Amino acid sequence: MKKFSLLFVLLLVTLNICCQEIEEKDYPNFQAFLTDQNLKISKIKNGLSKLLVNEIIGPSIIVKVPKVGRMKPLKKLFKQPIYLNEYKSNPKKVISINWYFTTPKDQDGIISKKECIPVIFENDSVVGLGWDFFNSYRRSNVLR
Repeated sequence: MKKFSLLFVLLLVTLNICCQEIEEKDYPNFQAFLTDQNLKISKIKNGLSKLLVNEIIGPSIIVKVPKVGRMKPLKKLFKQPIYLNEYKSNPKKVISINWYFTTPKDQDGIISKKECIPVIFENDSVVGLGWDFFNSYRRSNVLR
């Protein structure tokens, strides 16, 4: 029974990885990608469903940027969202946070949450976005 369960879990993980939609897009420079990403984020408003937000942001993307000056060419996968957090304080209130890459800070090739913008959902509906909203929301003890 344990072998069957393990195989089933492996199959689900494999299907999930294989079936994720990934788009490949060429940009003239990295700033053009950041501008495009921030334009998408600016379209997210309170009350939108998670499904609509996913449509606005689009699928994970392989960003291709040619060599520009001393910068090396880039071909990197950016997941959409980069991070996901979910909190269930009770069955009637599910809070989830999607983190989208917007601002490179460390330029070390590793995307941290401080380089992302949080979009906060309650029961599948946007209630706010951005670091100021996230910090006040967290201070209100909703995320514990």
